[in-house]
Amino acid sequence: MTHMRLISRALGLAVLIGSIQAGCAPASITAAHPRSVSASPERPLRLPARLPHRQVKVPILMYHRLHSAPEAAQHSLTVHPADFARQMKWLKRNGYRAITQRELYDALLHGQPLGRKPVLITFDDGYSDVFHYARPVLSRLGMPATAYVISGRTNHGDRVFLTWRRLRMLERAGIEIGSHTVTHAGLTSLSDRDALRELVHSRRAFERGLGHPVQWISYPFGDYDSRIEQLARRAGYVLGVTTEHGTVQSARRPLALKRLRILDSTGVAGLAAMLRG
Repeated sequence: MTHMRLISRALGLAVLIGSIQAGCAPASITAAHPRSVSASPERPLRLPARLPHRQVKVPILMYHRLHSAPEAAQHSLTVHPADFARQMKWLKRNGYRAITQRELYDALLHGQPLGRKPVLITFDDGYSDVFHYARPVLSRLGMPATAYVISGRTNHGDRVFLTWRRLRMLERAGIEIGSHTVTHAGLTSLSDRDALRELVHSRRAFERGLGHPVQWISYPFGDYDSRIEQLARRAGYVLGVTTEHGTVQSARRPLALKRLRILDSTGVAGLAAMLRG
């Protein structure tokens, strides 16, 4: 009996080690995080040692809140849901094609064509508005998007922010989840160790909770520099967005992508003007 017990324990340990090496820890390890199980786990992406000299024109739209009664402190960053719906319909009607993060990665790093008028739609901070207002519009129009979420706010029971259940529902609706760090701290003010902790712990939380690699990052407050770019790369990210204005993205700096800030005053006309610029 003792011999059989030892064999059983050895087999159990082998399975545990194999699961961790494969990047899919058993449920007992991740019980604190809801999990979406995939039949064929995705392999993490990698940035090459030598980044290619390539540029692609891809407008990346930056939204924050969608709400009809915004708080005064965030008024300029809060877009009315009806305005958002009109902007998305305008994009669709005018031949713009919303793309995924993987499509942008493949275009930048491997030269894959994106076709005419690609656009990437993003939301910062992980507000539940993305679930209530953006998801129905984007689903109806067949447009993917990305929500950058603060991992430390997903378990606090604050209804203003997205929950694990809703993160999984967003993914099923075609809205990818990216990291916005653990606490939304300004990264350049932190030591290497603390900044890396913000980057790594957030990514790991989402990967445990969602069951697949999460390798997209948005820097809180757009606060980054070359040091933070390098730390983000060390943390396993392959694409990172900033708040710097622009539409031409460089494969030499995949962790410093530019965006177009959408405000409460932008409207359809303002969006059209930015995309023509």
